[in-house]
Amino acid sequence: MELPEMPTITELKAVYVTSNTALSPAIDNIINLVKETELNSLVIDFDSRLEKLVRRLRFAGIFPVARILAFQHDGRALAHPELAIKIANGNLWRDSGGRFWLDPASVEAQKIVLEEARRAAKMGFGEINLDYIRFPSDGKLENTTYPFWDKKTSRSEVINNFANYITKNLKKEFPDIKVSADLFGYLLLRDNDLGIGQSITELSQVFDYIYPMVYPSHYDSGNFNFTNPGEHPYEVVFQSLESGKKIFEKHQTPFKNIRPWIQDFHMGAFYTPEMVRLQMKAATDAGLTNGWAVWNPNNKYRKEIFLPKLSTVDDK
Repeated sequence: MELPEMPTITELKAVYVTSNTALSPAIDNIINLVKETELNSLVIDFDSRLEKLVRRLRFAGIFPVARILAFQHDGRALAHPELAIKIANGNLWRDSGGRFWLDPASVEAQKIVLEEARRAAKMGFGEINLDYIRFPSDGKLENTTYPFWDKKTSRSEVINNFANYITKNLKKEFPDIKVSADLFGYLLLRDNDLGIGQSITELSQVFDYIYPMVYPSHYDSGNFNFTNPGEHPYEVVFQSLESGKKIFEKHQTPFKNIRPWIQDFHMGAFYTPEMVRLQMKAATDAGLTNGWAVWNPNNKYRKEIFLPKLSTVDDK
């Protein structure tokens, strides 16, 4: 059966949905929220059981984005331990959260990520959003051994090569697919790869969109001269983006395909609907026109956060 036409959007306004929520009756409430508000898209953790939902979303004029974990993935590491980062005795290495990682330099690991992205594209998702496209950042990093990374190649070169590999191959088979990546918000403040291989200016030239995670609660005390940055959502998001503009300008790279992740969870402060909207306003005031995506790990989104949908607007 042919899929309904892919909705056309220019400014993405999305909320994040886990695969568990997507496959439960709770998805009905989220779809109704999209229909009734300015929202036009869902970013969903990819699962092979989502085919009916993707068809339903496209029929409803909702743009479907598949979020796919790249190198931090317990299931893949356990299934393919020969591709995973290890410790000296050969056991799988865990980060500070107890999670396993694939070696980003592994060609086979990269192929596995590409194959999952291909399945999502075939299912009818309009965009592939890659998360954890990096080297690990926390845990006992001095204990890591990489089965494929030779450490002569820089981390950023490894990640850039993967970005080019997956984008080129996806677009060869699915010319209309959009490919994006989630990156650390701190990359907008530091002109380096943070030791994890993410060069935001270089990756922005490969991917269709970059989603910096500018959650105010994730910045350290003292950033932007705030004791608790989480209490200042507008200022943190706006100043992050303004700082990022200067880094992009230094590298003579257009600051044009940025879509920030917006915080809607209680960390650093109790986040009211107004505090969520202030982050959206900061993105607009910083000149961004590609939209935003809102992250709530529990997928319980308050309607008052979003503007009502205008009946005169053609959602497609």
